[in-house]
Amino acid sequence: MKKILILGTSSFAGSSFLNYIINKNYIVFGTYFSKKYLFIDKIKNKKNIKFIKLDLSKNFDKLYKLVERIKPNIIIDFASICLVNESWKNPQYYFNVNFNSRIKLFNNSDKFSFLDKYIYISTPEIFGSSSKKISELNSCYNPSTPYAASKLAAELLINLCNKNLKKKFIIARFSNFYGRGQPFHRLIPKTIKCIIKKKKFPLHGKGMSKRDYIFDEDFNLALFKLIKLGKVGNKYHFSTNKFYSVYEVVEKICGLMNYSSRKLIKFSQDRIGKDKNYFLSNFATTKSLGWKPKIKLLQGLKKTIKYYEQIIN
Repeated sequence: MKKILILGTSSFAGSSFLNYIINKNYIVFGTYFSKKYLFIDKIKNKKNIKFIKLDLSKNFDKLYKLVERIKPNIIIDFASICLVNESWKNPQYYFNVNFNSRIKLFNNSDKFSFLDKYIYISTPEIFGSSSKKISELNSCYNPSTPYAASKLAAELLINLCNKNLKKKFIIARFSNFYGRGQPFHRLIPKTIKCIIKKKKFPLHGKGMSKRDYIFDEDFNLALFKLIKLGKVGNKYHFSTNKFYSVYEVVEKICGLMNYSSRKLIKFSQDRIGKDKNYFLSNFATTKSLGWKPKIKLLQGLKKTIKYYEQIIN
């Protein structure tokens, strides 16, 4: 039975995929920093999972030693600090967690004969705001925040390792991922909570920035496709090719919950370095993996609303 190491199982994306993969035929190791968003209760009786607490901001040898000890066949790396606006306050911490903690591991990846694939979860924010669709091979990087710069630093080192060492790495970039269990500081669950609690929702700027939204089921299936079919050395884009402004998403949620957007929205100042648009092309990815999103935005929003209505008092 193959072993998978999931870095960052206390993240929304990591915990969602953990709950998906735990029912497959793998031995799973999951690292976490905080149990706040980790759905341990749902899977604590599973015999094929072991959790390991790991602080990536300190002692950068720990991750390397962990991989050396576990000897995983596949690593899926979600572990990042992702609060974009907050990255301006302490960029060194973001670089420590998102980049410095990986340097030794990446640079010595060719020594791990047991490791078949290292799937690094990156972000379209490394490209900055885009007016045209960005292909998987695009290298016109233009990060707008320390967070995006830290993720790009990791990607650049991965590129060098794939080029000069034995190829181990796959880079996966996803459009905005949403769904059941997403923390409340994110757009969709925050909007839902504000409606239920009848509170104002602070919308940055005028909500005109556009994003592409992938529901949790499609996201998890995409990652599973990478485990099975992804080729080391390649980059993959996962998007729906349907782009909506933040304002449109909030309006759709209001419509589904029969609530007036005028009562809900309170416009606030835009964030520093906020990108207007992310347009990822997934043409090459769809062709090579046979992956296509199945859940349309309204379908995904209905499932997400139902989930939060059940847990919000």
